[in-house]
Amino acid sequence: MNVLLRYTLAFVWGILLHTALPAHRFMFIIDQWLLGWVGFSVSTLLLLLLFRRGGRYGLGTLMLLLFFSLGWLRAPSTDTVPDMPQVTAYEAVVLAPPETRAKSFKTEVEVRRGKWNGAWHPMQEKVLLYIDKNAVKPRYGDVLLIRGQPRPVDPPMNPAQFDYRTFLSRKQIYHQHYLKPTEFVLTGQSQGVWYKQWAYSVSEWSDAALRRLVVLDREYAVAKAMVLGLRDEMDSELVQSYAAAGAVHVLSVSGFHIAIFISLLTLLLKKANKSRYGRGFSLVIILLTMWFYAVLTGLSAPVIRSALMFTIFLLAEPFQRKKNKANALFGSALILLALDPLLLYSVSFQLSYAALGGILFIQPTLYQIITGKNWLLDKAWELTTVAIAAQLVTFPIAVYYFYQFPSYFLFANPFVTLLSTAMLPVAIVALTFSWVPFFADVLGWLLTMITWALNKVVVWTDALPFSKLEGLSLSVGEVGLIYGIMALLLGLVYYREIRWGWGALLLSGMLCTLQLRETQHFQHQKLVVVHAVSHQTALSFIQGNNALLLADSAFLKPNGSPFNFFLKNFYAERAIRYVHHNPIGRAMPPIKQLPFGKLIVWQGNRFLLVEQPIRQAMPPVADYIVIRNSAFRTAAHLLTVFGTQKLIFDHSNKHYLLETLQQEAETLGLPWYFIPKKGAFLAFL
Repeated sequence: MNVLLRYTLAFVWGILLHTALPAHRFMFIIDQWLLGWVGFSVSTLLLLLLFRRGGRYGLGTLMLLLFFSLGWLRAPSTDTVPDMPQVTAYEAVVLAPPETRAKSFKTEVEVRRGKWNGAWHPMQEKVLLYIDKNAVKPRYGDVLLIRGQPRPVDPPMNPAQFDYRTFLSRKQIYHQHYLKPTEFVLTGQSQGVWYKQWAYSVSEWSDAALRRLVVLDREYAVAKAMVLGLRDEMDSELVQSYAAAGAVHVLSVSGFHIAIFISLLTLLLKKANKSRYGRGFSLVIILLTMWFYAVLTGLSAPVIRSALMFTIFLLAEPFQRKKNKANALFGSALILLALDPLLLYSVSFQLSYAALGGILFIQPTLYQIITGKNWLLDKAWELTTVAIAAQLVTFPIAVYYFYQFPSYFLFANPFVTLLSTAMLPVAIVALTFSWVPFFADVLGWLLTMITWALNKVVVWTDALPFSKLEGLSLSVGEVGLIYGIMALLLGLVYYREIRWGWGALLLSGMLCTLQLRETQHFQHQKLVVVHAVSHQTALSFIQGNNALLLADSAFLKPNGSPFNFFLKNFYAERAIRYVHHNPIGRAMPPIKQLPFGKLIVWQGNRFLLVEQPIRQAMPPVADYIVIRNSAFRTAAHLLTVFGTQKLIFDHSNKHYLLETLQQEAETLGLPWYFIPKKGAFLAFL
């Protein structure tokens, strides 16, 4: 195994173990012990190297333990939300240009000081702001004076829903604040870093120039996403089409885009590479172009990561050793994780390194399967093997996070790659000469046509039957088993030893056993879920692989956005294959209309949906009672009708009524379940 790979894995395990364990007093003791161990290890290594003693295995073990300890010590704790004082106002600095959303501007700020108990106190806390779109849009570095108290980021309220709180905590953000135009003012001060201000100014200028060059809205949105890494103009349908075509990676500026520039510049500077000084000149030109592109995107984090990674790759090439590519891959990962350990949990970081690993280690083997003398066919096959290798290695991660996989990526990927490769340099040239009247118009038209063709390819691919495999689900353990199988099969190909094959067969058996157990479990599942859906009611009646979804008509819209956000992942995780939609307002089996609401009889259980006030006492005839549409306003009225029966209150009730009822229920010790507070209600039958 590659030495840097071993050290990187040890460092990763240190990060994983530290972030997985809950914060406790004993963690401080471990930290102190490990600090002592690091000092001892470094001293021992220096002595061993100085006197050239110690076996290879002893040194290797010591180095692994050292990197594990460094990973542990470098990882921050993210499982506890830091307490924020009860501030009445605070002063904060804008950390990045605000992102334009449908109704607001979204940006991150760093709190410098806060006011409580009538005095100002220094603070250091990140807050996510959502600013009303009618307000003045702040810029990077602006100092804001804000009235009010940020609130903690909410946890996911539905099972398998995207955990936005954990996502933000890995960026050291634990609080958010929704601001009206009257709740903040710009102080007129700016505390931004000069080089970031310059980079953001270049990015804003590029965006304005791109808007002039590309007049069609959808094409402009895609060009902006591909060139500048800004996806705020993209509509959800187009993003879904790119995902179905297996081309969503082109919408996020990353290593793919950097690789295109490097490949084109290497081709253009091919003659210069024949001499030693020419190779040095080519290297400088490529590095300058790559980092200028990083500035063009506003020094976005994914581009910085990719640029750093490829910088290490390019600096390793002059040594002309094959193994340096692997060292550059693992070495760049180690450096990036040392700078920011929580990058380990970034989906883009995981996908980027998985794709590069596949291209580096698997693509050469695939490419050798077919050999031909035709240059065009050979290049087409090489491109195809790159796509196969990247998709093969990223498949487990993509399924784990997105619960789907593109069916026709092999068909779409060559076209997407060719059009993207043509589009990026045209876009850069168009931006460079955007001030030249006629030439800029020609380049803008060419850029628009290439982007239009790219959009057509992905939309046509999405329109094909079964364009994506949906409802896929993998656990963390299953993802680990799949990568273990891949590694063992790769060892079998490289070393030609049967033991690698037996290991892969063993892990495959374990994976199949897990999948069979899950299939059997889900075939016999029977549960009812009252979901947490904003201002609406949604219930799932699940038996085996089938689900009956009862919801408000607004939730069952054809575009499927509410369903995709709140329920899609849950249905995939529970192996739901068939979903029958039934609007709650339609009285059809299993719904029976009552004067005050609806009665649902399912699998011998009675579910009562109460939508109107009831005047007389209700006997306990229902197994589950859901109060919706603010049917009751006081706990006394509810006690008169239902006594101490367990009641479920969903999001269709008014927020202020729920707060009042919840306080009264806590005072009286009533077994009432408030979904806005506790999340979705699950009943396993």
